[in-house]
Amino acid sequence: MRPRLTRRHFALFVLGALLVWFLAPPANPEPRDGRVLPGGVVVAWSPAYRVSFFGIERLHPFDIAKLDTIAANLEREGLVHDGDFWIPAAIGDDALAAVHDPAYLASLHDTPVLSQALEVPVPDVFPRSVVESRVRHAFRKAVGGTEIAVRGALAHGIGINVGGGFHHARPALGHGFCIYNDVAWGLHVARQEGFTGRVLIFDTDAHQGDGNHAAFANDPSVTTISLHGRRLFPHPRVPGDVDVELDPGITDAGYLEQLDAALSLAFEQPFDLVVHVAGSDVLSDDPLADLALTPAGLVERDARVFRAARSRGIPYVHLLAGGYGPSSASAQSASLASILRAAR
Repeated sequence: MRPRLTRRHFALFVLGALLVWFLAPPANPEPRDGRVLPGGVVVAWSPAYRVSFFGIERLHPFDIAKLDTIAANLEREGLVHDGDFWIPAAIGDDALAAVHDPAYLASLHDTPVLSQALEVPVPDVFPRSVVESRVRHAFRKAVGGTEIAVRGALAHGIGINVGGGFHHARPALGHGFCIYNDVAWGLHVARQEGFTGRVLIFDTDAHQGDGNHAAFANDPSVTTISLHGRRLFPHPRVPGDVDVELDPGITDAGYLEQLDAALSLAFEQPFDLVVHVAGSDVLSDDPLADLALTPAGLVERDARVFRAARSRGIPYVHLLAGGYGPSSASAQSASLASILRAAR
């Protein structure tokens, strides 16, 4: 006679399943080289980019699963296959000290400091190893992804990191859900490997790229341009080479007009690498911004920056940066699909 499944048994089963999910270690695949896609495109991504801290990360508006969704969408459309993604290694403190203050890096091991930088209340009751594996490790992996994208762009023409763009991380300060500056790290590695060219960091996230402005303030070989909402975080500003302050509620037509003017100004001088920090928080449904682009407007924005670089034969890096609204994943998926098709 088969034992009868009672409500108590069912409740225990559900509780056990939830406990397994709660305690399961986050995904952490081994680093690997992917494939250079048609048109000379290298795409970096890892499921280890996902911050996983027992659900506490959901207290931040960022869609923690967004990057996984975008990667899956690109696979679904047949533009990138699973083995095509380049999976990065995590970049450690000793290496990151080349672009960050060592005392600041050490401070991130104190949970309250990390919580303040991420704007997520991580309880200070877990061992450091748990916070390391579920929070900092995800950001370090994404920093490695930008290293791959920069190296891929310089070698083949186009580098995409399905993540990264942590443009608020300054050399000695983390805030705005950014703790490590992946652009600074990627360019540092490129310089170490012999790249001596001029770089344009073109930031179209809705928030000013204060971290990149700060990181390259004294580097004449790097030009930083940021288009952002005039009322939005951060305040006070860190001045960059060019800051375009956008009015609240700006729509596609007005935004693209400002974009074209900024691109024309930027390319009055030659560059050897373009890094596009392409946040989707410009969309009208974003809860942390006040701009009003449509998904089609975002796709066109990214296409124009891409064409501006590629029509001049300049290697191009694309980073996803911020974006917190319900249409963020689908809009950025469409944008990356457009770039991959254009590259072919």
